[in-house]
Amino acid sequence: MPDLQVDPEKDPVLARALVGTLRDEWRPAADAMRSAREWERRAYIMLTLAAAAKRRVEWLKNWLKARPGDRDAVAVHNTMESLSGN
Repeated sequence: MPDLQVDPEKDPVLARALVGTLRDEWRPAADAMRSAREWERRAYIMLTLAAAAKRRVEWLKNWLKARPGDRDAVAVHNTMESLSGN
């Protein structure tokens, strides 16, 4: 499972997203996913956010409710379920 400790100086976008998850804010996570241009970066962000959702899922539920069918939110949700073995 990805490490949820991200250096805010090296990765401010993902660090902001993780802080947002603790506050049940989904927009920073959506911004982080949208910012990923390369597949490896996108996969890393998605796995990190999925791991964060396993620990605290309310922000992801809020994202799915605010934007039903959002491909990024659905991808994070499906990845979270995969990590959980569902």
